[in-house]
Amino acid sequence: MSIQPVLKGQSGELEAVVGKLIAATGAARDAFNRHSRGSMEELRTLNLAAAKELEAARKKLEKLMAGKPEGERPALNSLSGIYSHLQVIADNLGALADPIQKKIKDGVLFSDKAVSQTNYLFDTQGGMLRSVLDIIKTDNEFLKRYTEAEARNLIQACNNFATEHETRLIEGLCLPQAAPLFLAILDSMRMIARQEAEIVQQLK
Repeated sequence: MSIQPVLKGQSGELEAVVGKLIAATGAARDAFNRHSRGSMEELRTLNLAAAKELEAARKKLEKLMAGKPEGERPALNSLSGIYSHLQVIADNLGALADPIQKKIKDGVLFSDKAVSQTNYLFDTQGGMLRSVLDIIKTDNEFLKRYTEAEARNLIQACNNFATEHETRLIEGLCLPQAAPLFLAILDSMRMIARQEAEIVQQLK
């Protein structure tokens, strides 16, 4: 059984969850740039709502699987895998709250380069989540290849940014207090991109 009929049956749940993850990415970006406590609260609220909706969707899927013959279960298992990847994405978006909160609370200054790189990651990540949602809706093969390539590019960008950050630290262009915060953001973004690539694989 193809996963597409299953996706259509769960499209409402998937769209609601991914929509909240996209909004959470935007809230994290605003909190990072504006030191906005309101955006921090929005990030936490959206993350919690996404987690609750994922839990409800999983329970619905478990009930659906219980009544299905063996031949229909692979597609349902694939959907279960997508939910798991979305949960990891939600967890890592939620994890952004800690370094951003510390940046706000302690007034930690990032270099212009680190700010530019972080915003690039936020913007790219938001676009990739929108692509994932579009793939779920349309099953577009070109978009699958594009999103998978973008995920690999973003992972590589995170690795490159970490190396460049080490160089800036050595040269005294970045504050030592900013290093663990920037690296924590890179770790979360790298993990989110990996999950997005895995979701595309599930949908092939």
